[in-house]
Amino acid sequence: MSALNQLDITPAPAPAYEEEDDVVKTDVANIRSEFTYQDSKRLLRKADWRLLPLLIAMYLCKNMDGNLVSYVKTMNAGEPTNILNSLNITSNQYAYASTCFSVTYIAFEVPSNLIIKWATPRLHFFRILVLWSVICACTAACTNLAGFLTARAFLGLAEAGLLPGIYWQLTCWYRPDEIALRMASLSVLGQFSGIIDSLLTYGLSYIDGRGMASWRWAYVICGLIGIVESVWLFFFFPDFPDSPPSRRQFLTPEEGAFLVARLPPNAARSSDKNFDWAAIRKELRSPLLWGFSFFALCMNSSLYGLAFWLPTIISSFGLTKGPKSQLLNIPSAVVSIISSLSLSWWLDHDTRIPRPLFMLSGATGLIGSFLGMIFCRSSGGLYALILLAQAFAALMTCALLPMRSQSLRGATSAAFVMAFQNAWGQIPGLYTAQFFQTKYAPRYAVSYSVSIVFIVGLMSASVFVWYFQYSVEKQTRQIARLRRKEGKNNVVVEQDIKI
Repeated sequence: MSALNQLDITPAPAPAYEEEDDVVKTDVANIRSEFTYQDSKRLLRKADWRLLPLLIAMYLCKNMDGNLVSYVKTMNAGEPTNILNSLNITSNQYAYASTCFSVTYIAFEVPSNLIIKWATPRLHFFRILVLWSVICACTAACTNLAGFLTARAFLGLAEAGLLPGIYWQLTCWYRPDEIALRMASLSVLGQFSGIIDSLLTYGLSYIDGRGMASWRWAYVICGLIGIVESVWLFFFFPDFPDSPPSRRQFLTPEEGAFLVARLPPNAARSSDKNFDWAAIRKELRSPLLWGFSFFALCMNSSLYGLAFWLPTIISSFGLTKGPKSQLLNIPSAVVSIISSLSLSWWLDHDTRIPRPLFMLSGATGLIGSFLGMIFCRSSGGLYALILLAQAFAALMTCALLPMRSQSLRGATSAAFVMAFQNAWGQIPGLYTAQFFQTKYAPRYAVSYSVSIVFIVGLMSASVFVWYFQYSVEKQTRQIARLRRKEGKNNVVVEQDIKI
């Protein structure tokens, strides 16, 4: 008999997994008995090819605009058509673009994501993508600071619920020990958007003034890309593994039922309630909710300001001049892509190292990088430290979602937790752009020092959540190790374990 089959179905202790009754356990075991471990890998690859390209493209569009607000500032610098001159504003006033976006994003993040189960993921994402694309394109019509900040505020409102919705959707299809590399593929394409923005703004710089300013062309093109993608999403995006065939389903009923049955008992499912107030009240009393939210707050407080001003900071190094300075942003994105993919692959395949150690190691390296930026005098050295910081940031963040997904409980709980945590992660957008004001240039010693303080807070949050999730985190790695050991023999994978 398989070692897994001798073990109980439900990992313990609470709050990671809810107990199931005997009937549910029997049904799950019967469904799992019809498929082997290799069958599960085949079905996951099938799901990857249908689900991930759409999620990746959607996240790419979202990040293209998120990066674009930073990149257009350096386009045609000093020319009358530069965005600062076009809007008649200062560089410090431009920083409020991040603040206005974050205010509405934070306010509508939780309400937007709570309706994802009721609206279905497809219509939830379609609504966001269409509204976001229209507002992004309309940003090109702004002529003053008030109009630009208003457009940013509406963009934050439209975009609220996108990222936590993507997180939520992944937990409906994949186990916690399978999610890191899939999430990394989204993050990687999010970073790839920086490469696209660099190339886009570089090319548009040479057609400045032909019809309209180059920064206006950038926003129009970005919005049009989103509109095209929304059509693709509307007709092809699947909702749940066990959705009816009429709903863009690409799996047989048996295959869909198996993918649901192999999920942990606490995962979100199509059969869950559309909304459950009791689940939200329960989460609000959980120390894990506040620990992970504080982690997200500190993480983005240490990184958002640098990300917002990165093109400006790199341009100030004086390594090259003119439009070519945009191309210097590409290596930092490439480093982030390579780091995210390799570290997430390691995270999904390694069952020995506790996930919080990834977070703490990345945080320690990031502190070292920021200290180096404070004292380094060489432009080339500063640029190298920027690249190193991207790698350590990836190490710090790649374990966050896989670890958080271990302790979710049902559809409403997962939707609320993802949105609440991400909303806390957006709070730094209200103030981090101010960390890198021009008065701190060119060394930004004060800016990096403030970022280090938040990294120390992040490390404290990592230890806090590790304390409350120690058993569950350990069990998840043990489950993955045993499942893969059994899978080498191509045995039936019937049950999870209770250790």
